[in-house]
This record gives sequence, C-alpha cells and structure tokens, in this order.
Amino acid sequence: MTDDDRSLVESRRARRWRLRFWLSWVAFAIIGLATSIPTVRGWLISPLHVHDVTARGELAYVMAGGPAVWERLRAASDLFHEDRVSQIYLLREDELAGFNYVQHQKESRLQREIAYLGLFGVPPDRIRSVSADPDDWLSSRSEAVGLANALNTPANIVVVTSSPHTRRSLLCFRRTLGPDCKVSIYAASEPNEGSEMFSPIWIEYAKLLVYWICV
Repeated sequence: MTDDDRSLVESRRARRWRLRFWLSWVAFAIIGLATSIPTVRGWLISPLHVHDVTARGELAYVMAGGPAVWERLRAASDLFHEDRVSQIYLLREDELAGFNYVQHQKESRLQREIAYLGLFGVPPDRIRSVSADPDDWLSSRSEAVGLANALNTPANIVVVTSSPHTRRSLLCFRRTLGPDCKVSIYAASEPNEGSEMFSPIWIEYAKLLVYWICV
C-alpha cells in the first residue's frame, strides 16, 4: 500500500469518526430537548402510572419522602373531605424540619406535615403515624411493614403517592400486606404534572424492577 493509499484510508476513517461524533451529539441534543418537554416526560412516565379514580377505604396512607410529600398531603386531604377515607396515616419522621416562629419551637417533619394537613381542614385527631421498619433496606417496603404493624385488623387502604411511584407502591403494599388487606392507589398528580416530573425517570424503572424481584 502506497503512502497515498494510507492517507486515503486514514482520511475516510477520520470522516467516519467525525460523522459518528456529530450524530451522537445531535441524538443527545434531541433526546435532551425532547425529555425537557412535559408532554414527552408524561409519555415516559405513563407506564409507571396507576390511579384508582374511585379509591375509597378506611384510611389513606401518605408515602413519605422529599418535597413531593406536600402534593400527596393535599391529595389525601381531598380524599378525607370527600368522605372516601376517615383517617390519614403518615410516616413518623422525627428529623428536624425547621423552626416554627409562630409557636416559637423547633418542629419535626411529622409535626410540620400534621400542621400542613390542618391548613386543609384535616383535624389532628384524624391523623395517625407509623414507624418504618428500621431493618428493611427498601424504603417503601419498610413503610408498608410499619403500617402492617400498626393495624390491628385488616383494612381497606388507599396509598397516596406521586405518579412515578404509583405502580411500585401498589406492588409493594399488596405483596407486603397480603390478601386480607384491600389496597388501592391514588396518584397525587398526572404523569405530566407534579413535583417529581423532572426527576430522573430511569431510576423509577430500575426501582420497580428491584421491588418486583425482592418484595
């Protein structure tokens, strides 16, 4: 092979790599732009979304975790005022959530959530709390076990959580609580709305797989 032939081969190889590089960047840009659109993200979240519009039970359990808990509390208060549940159960979180300047005292996360429900007309005597299982490495299952330990008898339960978590939470609570408890799921938001719409979606698919295998 002559030097000219080698140069021609190297030139073609370089062009192919440049083409692959720019095509990769274009694909990355298209995916990045597309997944920043709420409608597209809603389509991607839809397989994770389960929502029982007619959900009704003896109690609503509000899944804990992060800033999305506030939309879940609002949804639970709606269920309460529509007489679809008579009690609301929360996770007992004693971590410090901040300082209450009205009452001049520090508040735990649980106290702040109870106060937030009070803003929506839910009286404190209709709110209960449960402790998660500290030995369980799966957070949702630890909440389900905590609720199971708090219930004296089987109950009809409405689990309230954000859209991307609904399918995983339904699977987890049904398998953990067993057939004696009727579990329905109530989404606090639509797939293309809510506090967690722009959170990483692939993580929720990975979590669903882990729970499907481990629970």
